[in-house]
Order: sequence, then structure tokens, then C-alpha cells
Amino acid sequence: MTAAKQFRVNEVFDIAARGGLVAVGMVVGGELAGLPHLRDEATGRPVRVLGVDHPTPRTQRTGETILVVDRADAEVVAVGRVWVVSPAD
Repeated sequence: MTAAKQFRVNEVFDIAARGGLVAVGMVVGGELAGLPHLRDEATGRPVRVLGVDHPTPRTQRTGETILVVDRADAEVVAVGRVWVVSPAD
């Protein structure tokens, strides 16, 4: 059985001008395609992704990905959280 793809949150920013919280992290076990359907590994709670941001020089260098996440999910948008990608993604 193949392990589920995961997104591991390394940094979170709440930039007022953005439509949601900005989560920077690493994708483990594959790549994300389109808007991923995510669940918090610890709680099972859905994490609503509003968008995937353009790579920056830093993320290109580190291999990190930038997600914009609904502010309503702030409880599970924190450094160190692990989100599991739905098998359909």
C-alpha cells in the first residue's frame, strides 16, 4: 500500500490583503495537481484550499509549496501540522 501524500506546514502568514491564510510547506509522497482536497491528519477536519500560489525564488530553491487556505480553517493552519491529500488528488 502506498503512503498518502501529505502537506507539512512549515510557516503560516496572515496577510490582510490576501483572501486567506498563506501556508508554506513541503509536499511529501508526490506532487499536488490543481486544488488539492486536504484533511488535517490529527483531527480529520477538512482544510479548504483557495489557491496555490506562484513559486518564489525561495520556494524554487527549497522545493516548498505555497497554499492559500480559508481563514475559517485557522484552527488547523499552524506550523507543524500535517495535512493528508485525498487519494483522488
